[in-house]
Amino acid sequence: MEYSFGKNSAKKLKTCHVDLQKIWNLAISRSVLDIGISEGHRPISVQQAYYAIGRTTELNRKPITKVDGVNKIGKHNVEPSLASDFFVYHKIKQTRIKIAYDKAHLSYVYGLLDSCAKELYEKGSISHLLRWGANWDGDGVLFFDQSFDDAPHVELVKP
Repeated sequence: MEYSFGKNSAKKLKTCHVDLQKIWNLAISRSVLDIGISEGHRPISVQQAYYAIGRTTELNRKPITKVDGVNKIGKHNVEPSLASDFFVYHKIKQTRIKIAYDKAHLSYVYGLLDSCAKELYEKGSISHLLRWGANWDGDGVLFFDQSFDDAPHVELVKP
């Protein structure tokens, strides 16, 4: 089955750098999983709300970002966005709840994205590669050696 992005995901993807759009569009056409884009460009007001979590709001949670959007600008905060967040979609809600942010499913998606990015880069179609929030240092050790895991996050990097 060939997938394509739904209306909301497509709208969010359009806020992203053209290289991210090319990578995502190639990946979704090859994926055995349905994928959604949860965020592309993130306004400063949203970034500041995320930054407040664990600091001034929702004190029962750990902070979810080190980027406040003012003193430190993130890759989501520029236009077009140099980052996107994603999830695995399934039409059955109970299944979707289980797999949307499951590490195995997110790892599959990133592997697909990474191979698509490398293919497009080698062809000269894009000028960036990707970095993944579950392997920030790029050493291939997923999740275990990261100080901050953000597996639903990918961002563009210059090779």
